[in-house]
Amino acid sequence: MASAVKGFPEKFPVRDDDQRPLRYHIASFVGRACLTMLAWRRLTIVGEENIPAAGPLLVASNHLSNLDPFLLGGYFPRTLFALAKRELYVNRPVAWFLGGCNCIPVDREGADRRALARALEVLRRHGRLLVFIEGTRSGDGTMQRAEAGIGFLAKRGHAAILPVAISGTRSRGWRRGPLRRGGILLRYGRTFELSVDGPRDLVSIADEIALRVAALLPPSQRGVYGGGADA
Repeated sequence: MASAVKGFPEKFPVRDDDQRPLRYHIASFVGRACLTMLAWRRLTIVGEENIPAAGPLLVASNHLSNLDPFLLGGYFPRTLFALAKRELYVNRPVAWFLGGCNCIPVDREGADRRALARALEVLRRHGRLLVFIEGTRSGDGTMQRAEAGIGFLAKRGHAAILPVAISGTRSRGWRRGPLRRGGILLRYGRTFELSVDGPRDLVSIADEIALRVAALLPPSQRGVYGGGADA
């Protein structure tokens, strides 16, 4: 089990009434302001009606850029929790702030049982958990192979799954302002449930979820899941 993160709130979640802590509101406001400037308000959100009013819910998304957490944290209409790489928790104040933003630190070097236990507890409480299914940002802007961790959470969390596709947050260079030209598309698919009982392995479960995400993307961005049908 990974060691505890210094500065991370002893009481987590900070609020357990499905309301956003103050730190969450601050991060959401800052994220929306930054995205508005970068994209010149050219943000399109499709399928928001597919988001269920109550959990438990696994929000499964692709990952293109460091802007993606701000995009979902700022514009997702309900309170989210998220798994965030441990490297972000650089000191006590940052760890304290991220904890108040409902971000769970996870060590990507191995099976982080502490992070997985916290994530499953979120789902047990009927919360909504955001997972970037590839485990890291895509290097070329296309879908990479999904990590088995999303399969574990789907198998053990007994939650509906909401596929999410992000396009347009990947920058090729800040001076040219690519986000301002192309805009950002955030697309929510329909929730679904997987049959995860029995001997199904975690990789096959992860791949099935990733195919649902890839189907929401343009064919050129589907990467290793390019054979998936359109949504």
